[in-house]
Amino acid sequence: MSEALTHGSLFAGMGGLDLAIADVFGAETAWVSDVDPGANLILAHRYPDAPNLGDITTVDWATVEPVDIISGGSPCQDLSHAGRRAGMKPGTRSGLWESMREAIAVLRPRYVVWENVHGALSATASSDLEWCSGCMGSPTDRGPVLRALGRVLGDLADLGYDAQWHGLRAADVGACHGRFRVFVLAADARRGPLARLGTAGDGVPVSPERGDRALVLLPTPTTTQRGTDANLDSRDGARANLHNEVAKLLPTPTTEPMTGNGHARNLGKEVQLLAGDRWGQYAEAIARHERAFGRPAPEPTEPGPRGNPRLSARFVEFMMMLPEGHVVDVPGLTRNQALKALGNGVVPPQAAYALRVMLARFAQVWGWAA
Repeated sequence: MSEALTHGSLFAGMGGLDLAIADVFGAETAWVSDVDPGANLILAHRYPDAPNLGDITTVDWATVEPVDIISGGSPCQDLSHAGRRAGMKPGTRSGLWESMREAIAVLRPRYVVWENVHGALSATASSDLEWCSGCMGSPTDRGPVLRALGRVLGDLADLGYDAQWHGLRAADVGACHGRFRVFVLAADARRGPLARLGTAGDGVPVSPERGDRALVLLPTPTTTQRGTDANLDSRDGARANLHNEVAKLLPTPTTEPMTGNGHARNLGKEVQLLAGDRWGQYAEAIARHERAFGRPAPEPTEPGPRGNPRLSARFVEFMMMLPEGHVVDVPGLTRNQALKALGNGVVPPQAAYALRVMLARFAQVWGWAA
């Protein structure tokens, strides 16, 4: 292609999905949309020429510059197993997918990229595609139930897009934590086959890490640090309490500061453990992450305001496989804002791998030469 594709980023956060799209498609980010103050500092610093459209629910899409790619990880709170599981419905945060759908309908990008949590496979959803209320089934009966991923795929099909979806763990591309995510790649069927994008669609990429489930992985960066927080374990789906895991060895990557309930006081014991046995049961996972990412792990803790060790945002940035300093070196960004952005973010190599897998599937469907 003679000109770079353009990209509009919704629910942009720290820009992890944007990095993956730039890697796979060579796309340039034309505009972004987010309302979180910390995320907006990161976006303004990393994409100074891309205007921030702000609140997605108030945007007049008829006035927005058309782009080749629209991406977004619509809010996951109501889909996540760590949340209330309210589902993708009007009035919920996860229901903001409807605003992304409106952007797609008006701007008609060539490609759409959507990302979300494992719970998108099971959380319920409502949709205008239903000809009657509950005709797709409800959780109280034993018939079919519309799920969040099905809602997204159905909406895209209704808009005239062909779509592929793929789910994988961050650990499947070498990360030291699980973080299962679902990715969707859709293409405007009205425009015909996808144009060749360099080598992005050449064959199914092979990850040397996929299938290796024997490692003990660190707790994944999350969006909360309450004692009741739980994520699906990366190996067998069991719920793992992050605080219990942290007490064994390492601070937990989260988006909230360690305050109250004595959590900060426990960090001193964690540093003593690290001094005696650098990574303990996580040593092999950390070593593999370093090999896959191409740089050594930074110190997991840093001195707090009173000199006590606390979780280092730079270490969490390393866990998320971001370019060094992408978040933590942004001027004016607080540690708490950095941890929140990181916990909400996307692991770029994980997203890039999923995009290449889906491009390879499109290549088979549309008859590209291998």
